[in-house]
Amino acid sequence: MAITSGGTSGLTSDINVTPMADVMLVLLIIFMITAPLLQEGIYVNKARARNALEAPEIEGKDVTTVTITRNGEIYVNSELIPPVDLVDVLTERAALAPEKPLFVKSDVAAKYGVVVDVVNKARDAQIEKIGLLVDRDESTGGR
Repeated sequence: MAITSGGTSGLTSDINVTPMADVMLVLLIIFMITAPLLQEGIYVNKARARNALEAPEIEGKDVTTVTITRNGEIYVNSELIPPVDLVDVLTERAALAPEKPLFVKSDVAAKYGVVVDVVNKARDAQIEKIGLLVDRDESTGGR
């Protein structure tokens, strides 16, 4: 006794999505690994703060970021600058975008006097808006 399924031919034309899902997962992993490597700037171990505010302006094109390393080196947008030339460089940057704030990113092991000196030189360059970049501390801190 033969059983038939209703007169259709035995061919189906479904798309097999398993290989496509495998390729997408591999691409996702590749992007997750390479995205942090594309980060611009100089890496420093920033101080942590619980009440840090978000600064969406940091992602802009004309943003000036001064980075101070633990060795006391000063970078303006990834370019090493001698301390004696810092006022001139910041004055030029402020002339290009006077409404944009200056962001100072310092290593936690950098000397406090160097950070204060950079802020003073930024004030000498007529920059009024200065933000200090920190990492947000998500711990409760005993509260």
